[in-house]
Amino acid sequence: MDNNLGKVGLLIGVAIMIIVGVIFLQTSAQAVGTVTDTVTVENTSLATVVNDTAQYLTDYKSLASVVIYNETNDAIVGAGNYTVTNNVIYNGAEAVRIVPDTTADYKSAWVVSGTAQPLTYVKDAGSRAMANLIPIMFALALLTIALYPVIKDGFGGMN
Repeated sequence: MDNNLGKVGLLIGVAIMIIVGVIFLQTSAQAVGTVTDTVTVENTSLATVVNDTAQYLTDYKSLASVVIYNETNDAIVGAGNYTVTNNVIYNGAEAVRIVPDTTADYKSAWVVSGTAQPLTYVKDAGSRAMANLIPIMFALALLTIALYPVIKDGFGGMN
């Protein structure tokens, strides 16, 4: 009878570890997503467009595939009318700097779209790959914990 109480306690302990582990697994997987995924930027506004006056996108550190529209007439602003500089330090954090070099046709507010790296993005591909391994290893550890009672019991008395 005392042996059965030990098995019940073991199963309760394993169940608690699995429940807590699944919660931590979900949290860590979401955190890994913030450092490995790029985001799509759509219709971010640059309100004041003045020649050679830098505008900053402070929510991102890098912007690629940039498309800029003139807000008043919905015309695409040609790439020769602006300069995009990534990974610029602005107010102590990384940002994207856009310097307008506008013609008279593009002097109103602009709308910026593209693919961006958020401030949490890890530049190094090897680090991103290692970050993706964290949830996988965590899941394997949970599997090991779940199988522990079976292994401890000798696979149901097969040995």
